Formats: sequence, C-alpha cells, structure tokens
Amino acid sequence: MSKILIDSQKFKNNLDTITYHIKDKNKLALVLKDNAYGHGIEQIALLAKDYGIKNVFVKNELEALKIAEFFEHITVLYKNISQQAPKNIHPSINTLEDIQKCDAYRLVELKINIGMNRNGIPKEELSFFIEKILSKKLQLLGVFAHNGYGDELGDDFDNIQKNFSEIKEEVRYLSKKMGFPLPRFHSLSSSGALRSSKIDDDLVRIGIAAYGYLAQNFSLPISNSLKPIASLWADKICEQKLPKGSKIGYGGKSVLKEDSIISTYDIGYGDGLFRVNENKAELKTSEGYPILPITSMDCFSCICQKEKVCVFDDVSLIAKIFDTIPYEILTHLSPFIQRSII
Repeated sequence: MSKILIDSQKFKNNLDTITYHIKDKNKLALVLKDNAYGHGIEQIALLAKDYGIKNVFVKNELEALKIAEFFEHITVLYKNISQQAPKNIHPSINTLEDIQKCDAYRLVELKINIGMNRNGIPKEELSFFIEKILSKKLQLLGVFAHNGYGDELGDDFDNIQKNFSEIKEEVRYLSKKMGFPLPRFHSLSSSGALRSSKIDDDLVRIGIAAYGYLAQNFSLPISNSLKPIASLWADKICEQKLPKGSKIGYGGKSVLKEDSIISTYDIGYGDGLFRVNENKAELKTSEGYPILPITSMDCFSCICQKEKVCVFDDVSLIAKIFDTIPYEILTHLSPFIQRSII
C-alpha cells in the first residue's frame, strides 16, 4: 500500500533552524492549513506539540477540530466557526458579517489588507471594525496581515511592512483610548520571516519552511539548512516481461526501446501525483527509475522490478518539471494516503 513517511528529525531540524533565526521560540507559530500542506494535519500537529508549539493556523473549523486538543490557540483563517467549537479555536474577521456570526466572548483575530488586496478589511476601517468587535463583546486576540512579497526582491516587501507598522501604532493608540488589551501582531510567513534580520511582530506564521522548502526567487542561504520532511512510497502491483517495441499505457505513448520488465506501482493522478504524459516524460523516482507516460488514475508504470519505490523525497524537481511550486505538488497529495511518522 502506498504511503507517505514523515521524518521527525528533519522536521525538528527545520524548526530548530527557524527558531535560531527568529531568536525567540515563543514567536514560532505553525501553519497547518490544507492538511498541513499535504503532510497530514494530525501527524504534523503531534510533532509540533512535542516541539512546544502553542499557536497554529488552519483553513477551516473541520481542520481545527481534528487538532483541538493539541494547542493553546488555533486560528481559523477562512469562514466562521460554530458556537459549539472549543474556546481555543478562533475565527478570523474579514467582514462585518464575520463579526455578527461570532458568539459573545469568543477570541477573534482581525485580518487587515496591507497591500496584497486579497483578504482582510481596509486599513482605513480599522477603528470602525474594532468598535464593532468590542460592541459584540468579542475579545480581540490578534491583528494580523499577510505580506505577499516575501518571495520577491524589490521595495514592495519593505513598503508592505511599513504599512503594517503604521497599523500596529494605530492599534496601540486605540487600545489605550478604548481600553481593550493590546492584541498580538503578525504579518510574516516563511520567506518574509527568514529574510528579515529583525522581527518586531509577536508571532511569525511559518508554513512551507517547516516542511523543508522555500519558494523565493533570490538567494537565501538559510534555505540550504531546510530539509524536506516527506517521502512518497509506492508498492508494486505486478510486472510484465515485454519485448522491444511494446507500447505502454493509455495511447501507447511509451514504446520500449529494448526487451524490458515493466512494473506498475499503486499511485496515480487520483492520489494527487501529477499526471505524467508524453510532454512530461522526464519525471523519475528518487532512485532514478523513469515514470513512463501516461500516468493512470491509480498507478504508474516504471522500468523497474523493485517491490517498493520512492516516488520522491524532495518535490522541488517535480515542481520544476510541471512549472509550479512545491506547495502545489504537496497539497495535491490525497488525504487517503497513509501517513506515518518515522
């Protein structure tokens, strides 16, 4: 049966590397959204708890409920949560409707649009939204944003951070004026945090770096210390001894150049492995065995006789072949693939 192995020592190495850079373990928050970037939210949550992580971010309430027992604070990034949700699960506020849906005394985090123009309230409406939050008897746990320029060089990254600094100053002023406790602030994700020599926020939201990758388009030496934590393994279904000239799979796109033994393995595009076709025929397993076009929904063919193959232990090459980023490859992996911690 196919499976994904999660290397606990590599995960610890990544968190140690990040902690050393940000200089304060208490600032380290982990992003576990989208099934922990495809790695398995329950497995990664267990490792994160053991490391001492107290603050995490997830996509929705369903993800939050799976790990509710592990963390002090779990912030749901999208949509609201039910009134029955444990009190350590906190919704993000993006609209007035989000405020109205919250039950009184719930801790919430207010999302501000600081220039990415994706989610969050306009910064000009900060005071208005805080007033609405307080009038609903909600508790403002955090004010946060997302700097979407961490992977890019140029002035945008610094300009966005300047915007957030101004927001923090306004919140501090409003805290004194309106008498609410000062919330926590956070705006940086993996690349943004690891490129910054000084971090003034209370938290940094580390996602892809914890799993061993960065996606920046410039040199960042710390990335050399990060290690991919997941490897994908497939088991052999059967093998065929075929003569030269035999055609393999749908449309016969692979033609054997010599007599060969071909094996099929139990992972395909239905499991989230990107579909290899005649235009993407350079994909190989981590041991160097070619994955032959065309990948089927539930299996792929390979000139190999091994009982088990490692499809990848680093998705960077696959991402390059498919002109994408590691995030997309990893988050496509089916949640039905068994995940095991080693």
